This record gives sequence, structure tokens and C-alpha cells, in this order.
Amino acid sequence: MRSDQIRQGRLSGERSGDLEHFLASMEADRWIAEADLLVDMAHLLGLRRQGIIDEAPARALMAALLDLHDHGLPEEAFDEKFEDVHAGKEAYLIDRVGEDFGGRLHMGRSRNDEVATCIRIRLKQEIVALVRSLTDLRRTLLDVAAAHTETVMPGFTHLQHAQPTTLAHYLLAYEQAFSRDVSRLREAYARVDVSPLGSAAFASTGFPLDRAYTAALLGFARPAPNSMDAVAARDFAIEVLSGTSICMTTASRFCEELVIWSTAFVGFVQLDDAYCSSSSIMPQKKNPDVAEIMRAKAGSVAGELTAAIT
Repeated sequence: MRSDQIRQGRLSGERSGDLEHFLASMEADRWIAEADLLVDMAHLLGLRRQGIIDEAPARALMAALLDLHDHGLPEEAFDEKFEDVHAGKEAYLIDRVGEDFGGRLHMGRSRNDEVATCIRIRLKQEIVALVRSLTDLRRTLLDVAAAHTETVMPGFTHLQHAQPTTLAHYLLAYEQAFSRDVSRLREAYARVDVSPLGSAAFASTGFPLDRAYTAALLGFARPAPNSMDAVAARDFAIEVLSGTSICMTTASRFCEELVIWSTAFVGFVQLDDAYCSSSSIMPQKKNPDVAEIMRAKAGSVAGELTAAIT
């Protein structure tokens, strides 16, 4: 099925390949593709539970969706002849179960609430992964600090030796900072954890959907209370990006100290060879690549935050 067949209403005419590429969101859609299948299955179960869809099309669609979930979307679903993966997936389902059954999955639903729900599902997964990573990092800092409570080192201000302290004191300062990052992400999670599904384009739908049921199926705490806000809001994503940008700023500060301390001029720390590289023509060099690249990634995250806000 071509994109001009998927497009509905009064629009007609064929788009050029360059225009289709400009409008396509396939790169971003790959990020939500798996979540999109979960949303489809929950919506289908909700439609069947409410008697909106008959058993035969529901069974045919669910079998196709389960097969896609087990084996992944075919690459043709990401073809840029489709405006997005949702149109590509719908074309696949129509080919699989027939035109009479294939289009029924979209009853009571818009791409607006579908995409908003997918983003929240994936963002929740990302937050959990980030919190786990930060927990591992904090555990490492605590373990190393416990072994160095009496390891004396100079504290620094303005890159000058200041007051004496211990390595444990220094490491625990960063553990405290990363603990606040975890708190910020956990608090943001609660605001991400609402389901837009059932809000349709923005004003809900005339179909008698049970939004609490589909929200529970998808692991959300509750459905979003306002349908317009549910599909329009992206502040929850900006909040998470803000938290990750703050976290990366702390990581960047930590890495910059290791970079400076490991230089030949200072020689205060020695980094493990696994986290460094040499030069192609100067084999005596030991470059702190991992720490330097981590600092650069902090700029990338800050840039994504700015892009999201604007």
C-alpha cells in the first residue's frame, strides 16, 4: 500500500521521494516500534472487552500483532513511502488479515494518543535503565570510598592545593550528587507514568473505551485526566532531559578532574589502560579518551535539552 493510499480525506496527489524523506519519522519511529505493538495489543483488548470489535477480526489482528511482537516489524514497514511506522504497520496488517479486518484496529484511536502513549512507555523504560546505571555507579563509589577512609589527599580549590581531606570524602561528594540525580529521575517517572491512550486526536472519542483498563494493561499508574493535555504535553520529556543533563554535568565535572589529574604535569592519578588510548605516532602518550568523550557527551545531552525546549 502506498502513502497516497494511506492518506485520507480530501488530500490527493503523489509526493516526490525527497518530500517523503523530509516528512518521514522512521528513524525516531524505530525507538518506539516495540512499544507501539504493546499499545496496539492493549487497545485491541480494550476494543474487544467493550464489544466495539467482533471476535473474528480481534483474533486475526491479535495473531498478527503477536507474530510481529515475537519477530519484529518487517523492514518494509519502515519504508519512507509511508509517512511513519504506524502507516507502514497498518499496511502490513491489511495485507496480513485483509482490508475488512486490518483497519479496525484504529477505531477510537488517533496517532496522537498512540504516539504519546508510546513515548511515555519508552521513556519509563529509559528512566529505569538510567536509575539502575546510577545505582551501580553509586555502589562503586561507596565501595571504593569504604576502602579509603584513611587515604589522605589534598583538596583543591582553583586547581590549587587547599585543605587536606581523604579519598573517601572526595568520592562520597560525587555519590551525593548522583543520589540527587536518582531522586530527580524517580520524581519525573511519576509524571511520565500516565496513559494518554483513549484521548484520540485531543477530544476523546465517541466509542465507549475503558481507559483505566488499557492503562493498567500497559503498566501505567492511571489514565491521563485531560485528553487535550494528554496528547499535547511534552513537558514530561523535557523534565527527564533536564534531569539527565544535570546528571551529565556532574559526570563531566568528575571526568574533567580525572583528565587534569592524570596529565604528565600533575600526575596525581593513573588511569587504567583499558580506559585510555595511545597515539598513532607518539606511543609514549596515554590519552584519557573515555573521560574526554564522556565530557563531550554532556554537551550532546544539553543540546538535546535545548532542542526539545525550542
